[in-house]
Amino acid sequence: MDALIMAGGKGSRMGYIEKPLIKIKDKPLISYVIQPLLESDKINKIYIATSPNTKTTKKFIISIYKDYKNIKVIETSGNGYIEDLNECIKYFSKPFLVVSSDLINLTSKIINSIVDYFYYVKSKNPEIESLSVMIPKNIYSKYTNPTIDFNGLIPVGINILSPKSGYQKEKIMVIDELIINVNTPEDLKFAENFLKKR
Repeated sequence: MDALIMAGGKGSRMGYIEKPLIKIKDKPLISYVIQPLLESDKINKIYIATSPNTKTTKKFIISIYKDYKNIKVIETSGNGYIEDLNECIKYFSKPFLVVSSDLINLTSKIINSIVDYFYYVKSKNPEIESLSVMIPKNIYSKYTNPTIDFNGLIPVGINILSPKSGYQKEKIMVIDELIINVNTPEDLKFAENFLKKR
């Protein structure tokens, strides 16, 4: 399966800075996402969607990962997450993994389990087109306050989508492991403390 990292947002909740390049322990957020994708034996190509909002992120990726043949930068308009995602669909012919660029504790093991689960579910029900990964609120709220809550489930920032626009028949995957998504300055402080303790 190929993967798409969404890295073209305006970073409005972080004061309009390039969130993918925010450093924690001298490492930019986006590198915390790229590394486990590179380590996963379930992932082939890695596409990274940048935009006019993240020009420095694009330069960083091209410079640091220039020797990786399986990493490709996609330029999007930067008009919004959904708009940028729709602009990227043409690069895929099969279901693909979509990951936010601001997850600090993603692992190849988690990625592999998500990909395997999607194909398992699809083998049982071929109509399933997408997968949304969630964490129970009670696990998340032990550590920090969630920004978004869907009936007691917190979106992780990881999905699998089919290469088509519009509605997709979705399955939810609930995992019992905290994955930290840095959306706000408060999330950033929590993420820094979390990684210090590891």
